[in-house]
Amino acid sequence: MFELLQNADDNHYTKARECKAVPFVSFRVYTSQVVLECNEDGFTRENLVAICNVGKSSKTGAQGYIGEKGIGFKSVFMVAWKAHIQSGDFSFSFQHRREGSGMGMISPVWEDINEKLAGPLTRITLFLHESGNQRETTLQQFRELQDTILLFMKNLEKIEIIMHDEEDQITSKTIFSMDHEANDRVSLRKIILQNGQTQDHRRYYHVTKHMAERLSKNENRTYSEVVLAFPLTHDSIPIIEPQDVFAFLPVRHMGFTVK
Repeated sequence: MFELLQNADDNHYTKARECKAVPFVSFRVYTSQVVLECNEDGFTRENLVAICNVGKSSKTGAQGYIGEKGIGFKSVFMVAWKAHIQSGDFSFSFQHRREGSGMGMISPVWEDINEKLAGPLTRITLFLHESGNQRETTLQQFRELQDTILLFMKNLEKIEIIMHDEEDQITSKTIFSMDHEANDRVSLRKIILQNGQTQDHRRYYHVTKHMAERLSKNENRTYSEVVLAFPLTHDSIPIIEPQDVFAFLPVRHMGFTVK
């Protein structure tokens, strides 16, 4: 899931911004499928060639995990036996034997377009394996995703997660959104709709960024920006408490102490 989220953030949102739309990604999570929708610019022929080249080498830095267009296949096929991608006039899928690993499956299967997507929108449907710990781990990642991950995204400003039960009924809907205010202050909003009730939370951060220079060469590092987010009260008073560290993909506790 983190690879899908990072891929969405790596996309371009020129068309969305021209329409004054917020760059977003949504996940509809079912017991057997995950449907991702993103208002990125959309696939081109060059993007299709790139996504089919993911498996050529394991020594191309971050490519194949988060660097290529769409999804990182080296991780997706650990939980899905089929991935269908629809974007603009493109509609194709990658699939493998349900009992196989799927690694190296890079030849697309063209599929009919049954529904025309409105506006700049890409839809990715993952058909999950019927069993396995990795599938449950992926579903749990959606349940535990934190709003603070938006603080460290380059483009995304909104994330929506809709959870469904075994009968495809909606059990919860979570919306994360971020607003940039004056003086590097950021407002994070989390809305949770569940059991007929709505929870609305808002938190504030002072965000500062620094581009690290003169680092030793590393093929897995495509850029070296350090982002720090300091929690604030509504009145911009610093909140002193333990914080998480965003290291490459997830936000998690790393054991650092506050002094």
